[in-house]
Amino acid sequence: MTHFTRSSVQSGLAAFAVPLMLLGPAGTAHADQLPFPGRGYVSVSGPAEPGAAVELTVKERPGNPHPTAVEVSSPALAGDTTLGDTERAWVGAGRIRENLKPGTYPVTFTLRHKDADCVTEKDRDYVCNYPAIVLREEVKVSAPDEAPASGDGPGYGGGLALGIASGAVGTLAVGGILLRLRRREAADESSQR
Repeated sequence: MTHFTRSSVQSGLAAFAVPLMLLGPAGTAHADQLPFPGRGYVSVSGPAEPGAAVELTVKERPGNPHPTAVEVSSPALAGDTTLGDTERAWVGAGRIRENLKPGTYPVTFTLRHKDADCVTEKDRDYVCNYPAIVLREEVKVSAPDEAPASGDGPGYGGGLALGIASGAVGTLAVGGILLRLRRREAADESSQR
């Protein structure tokens, strides 16, 4: 029969606890800085009217770890903004707040890197906790009744109507010219007889 005394149990626990305290938790490396801090790519579609949706895209710069979470904040966007990870980028949509005045508003993206894949060669098989990156973009909010820009054109339906109308006018003009020529020829023939 084995008897454990209090000192033998404490000695056994210390034998396991000391290496854990010195080495830290297994599988997690610590990272003080990113290779390219504060850099990446963000895109916000627009301009958009109040109540309309805008597309959001976030991508880290090559060489940095892929974000494990992305937060979006803007005075122009409603609270239901969502982003999803495609493994290549974070993409999603936000909705412009109703009754928002036309103008340009800031959009802030915070890229989090808690338990991200380490980017250094020696820690490649571990996860790291890198500091966050903050990226900024703007969204233009247009007035609800604002006309499309001059370069946008009339659109498919408007262009089709213009094409039909101009074709009809051209046909009438050519028909009128041919009718005059025939009448003139008929008048010339009758005068020569």
